[in-house]
Amino acid sequence: MAPSPQYQKVRNLLLERRRATPASSDVAELRERLASAALPAGEDVRVTPVELAGTAAECVVADGARDDQAVLYFHGGGFCLGSAATHRKLAGDLSRAVGCAVYVLEYRVAPEHPLPAAVEDAVSAFSALLERYAADSLVLAGDSAGGTLAVLAAIGLRDAGSPMPAALVALTPWLDYRCEDHSYLERAEGDPITLVPELRGYADWFLDGHDAADPLVCPLSADLRGLPPMLIHGGTGDVMCNDAARLADRARSAGVDVTHRQVPDMMHVWHVFAGRVPEATDAVDDIGSFARRWLARLRT
Repeated sequence: MAPSPQYQKVRNLLLERRRATPASSDVAELRERLASAALPAGEDVRVTPVELAGTAAECVVADGARDDQAVLYFHGGGFCLGSAATHRKLAGDLSRAVGCAVYVLEYRVAPEHPLPAAVEDAVSAFSALLERYAADSLVLAGDSAGGTLAVLAAIGLRDAGSPMPAALVALTPWLDYRCEDHSYLERAEGDPITLVPELRGYADWFLDGHDAADPLVCPLSADLRGLPPMLIHGGTGDVMCNDAARLADRARSAGVDVTHRQVPDMMHVWHVFAGRVPEATDAVDDIGSFARRWLARLRT
């Protein structure tokens, strides 16, 4: 089935813009580019600044959301870019779909704060939310590097003996930090979002001498046993599509309950266009169904 006209229009516009924009190694410029592309949250969404274990965050709540469940969300941006503001629209869409508050964490980013600083912030933020919510009333979620961070945070919580969240959601996660899989070469020209040279630059910043396969920073090398049920989305128009598949395979082999959607033609984090592009709306609805199912199951 061919992509919708709405998706094709957005993809073509983004591809045109990407091809006209040279790769950059200036982190301030890269952050500004992402910030300037952020979409506004819906009018039914309330945004409240909060702190979680000393780290800034936003609590994003759509009208009608319940107050006894929540999603802890980690924004994408290669562990170097992004913020709660850049992901406010997606957080609002998820709040509407799941039916609860979404906390978007302003975790520390590189090059100022290499990994595992972000993992430490994520684990601490979840622990802070346990003062208000039961563990099985919480979901960890994120996109791109944030999807990877959700998995790393769950590993950290398990290793610390902490109560675990009800579920994990990883949207187009980035795990091949050196961009060595063939998908990075084969899809590079047609990917409307990602410039592979920039990805490699991010990796240099956030690894800061770490081995890219160190289990402390890479779920593909880590022990995934005992993690909560996991939803993984990938799109075949994304250079990272095989990362999602590899994570799904590795988690299944560790006994994790995995739902993996590999959606034809979709770009990196196409979810941000929910409400404007039908494939994005369907993807966000899928997240909502998955999260509600596990939140309900573990509370009965």
